[in-house]
Amino acid sequence: MAIVENKLLRFDIQKIPEGESSKIAELPEEYFTLDDDVRLLEAEVQISFFRTDHFVKVSFNLLSIVELICDRSLDPFEKNVKGSFDILFQPDEVQESETEQSAVKQIPPIDLVLDIEDEVRDTIMLNIPIKKIHPRYFDESGNPEEFGTARFGAPAEKDENPIDPRWEKLKKLK
Repeated sequence: MAIVENKLLRFDIQKIPEGESSKIAELPEEYFTLDDDVRLLEAEVQISFFRTDHFVKVSFNLLSIVELICDRSLDPFEKNVKGSFDILFQPDEVQESETEQSAVKQIPPIDLVLDIEDEVRDTIMLNIPIKKIHPRYFDESGNPEEFGTARFGAPAEKDENPIDPRWEKLKKLK
């Protein structure tokens, strides 16, 4: 696991110009520790800033490639993950809130640094499918193929009325 300097998604407010500006951050492999079965291979974050005297709005679009472990075969495979998020930073005390698409936060009064690492990591994790299925298990139209179970040996003969042996012994007690 590589040790990476985590300053690509931290921004000094005083260095953000007034009005609109943008930046592209290329995140290296394993920039985030995501999950046991999810590994970041690469990511590009397109960040837009809109700064005024009263607030800073940060919006980002994320394009990333993650390595997942298939739930069916346990084989690793790569998956493209996209997402976007908006954050409104305000200097005054605000009721911080967060939804799936946006958040409102207070600007840290001490260091005046905007940190969006948690939001970028969460956007990646929220856009990973719940069922991680290797692409080879999808048909031409993109639907998952039926998952069959293998049967070994001849099928067992079935009685028409199978009776639990315990029940049979209880009948004999009469």
